[in-house]
Amino acid sequence: MKIVFAGTPTFSAFHLDLLVKSENEVAAVLTQPDRESGRGKKINVSPVKALAQENQILVLQPKSLKKNTDVIDRLKEIEPELILVVAYGLILPKEFINLPKFGCINIHASLLPRWRGAAPIERTLMEGDTEGGITYMRMNEGLDTGPIMKLLPCPIESEENSESLEKKYQNLSELNLLKFLEDISSRKVAELGQDSSKATYAEKIERQETEILWDSESAELIERKIRALFPKYGSFTFLGNKRVKILNASLEDAPKELSPGKIYTSDENRLYVGCLNRKRLRIHRLQIESKLPVDAKDFIKGNKEKIVQEKKFSSSLEK
Repeated sequence: MKIVFAGTPTFSAFHLDLLVKSENEVAAVLTQPDRESGRGKKINVSPVKALAQENQILVLQPKSLKKNTDVIDRLKEIEPELILVVAYGLILPKEFINLPKFGCINIHASLLPRWRGAAPIERTLMEGDTEGGITYMRMNEGLDTGPIMKLLPCPIESEENSESLEKKYQNLSELNLLKFLEDISSRKVAELGQDSSKATYAEKIERQETEILWDSESAELIERKIRALFPKYGSFTFLGNKRVKILNASLEDAPKELSPGKIYTSDENRLYVGCLNRKRLRIHRLQIESKLPVDAKDFIKGNKEKIVQEKKFSSSLEK
């Protein structure tokens, strides 16, 4: 099948790689424009673009698809049988959706209609869902509202983070995607409309959400948030005037009661933080700004004076 692929991040590139290694023809790739980042304004290309270039695939990078006749005309020349969309990041107008013979198929990282929208993996974990999965759906003009073609569920473990859950979802596609595409070309796939009354929305992760608020968030929420935001965003707090990312933590009793944000270091170099309702978190791995990530033992060793001086992690609201 002749396919145009649309996607941007690593999760998308994994799916593009499955297509490249298959008998399908990837005629072109749509991905978001290159971005500048860092103080040096270094130009970063998306993982999808990098993989497409490695395989000499035509790359198109429009800033928008709305009324973009240039890209529409290019796709009409290519005559794709299918457009496969995986975390592209731009909305596909009606003209694109109706262009291919078999339409546009989206691979969405949740079990629709749960978690429509931009950040399904993060919201799944932050909410404490015990089951996740991916959905293959036929696209329409709504936001993840099209009919479901295949649901691929999987369990979510108690220590799951966004990185490990994304890998699980990739494994699901590795086992199912190519057979699904064969069934599409043979018109063997049934479609089921979504029950919109059961829909939830995975809003984009905003910067202010990534800060830990020891005085107002429960220990359970903080622990889930740390897992949900690792590694893309990272949950942060402050030790004095230094920002600290908490990379890994668990709900665990400390040898003593601690007020929210209060730090306790045990004789075994374990690092505990107080939370609401006399709950505690044990911090396993963290990263102080401008430094490399370290485990709790090395963090305590390298920041003894600051820990003694500050005595607690704080939020920007306290500054």
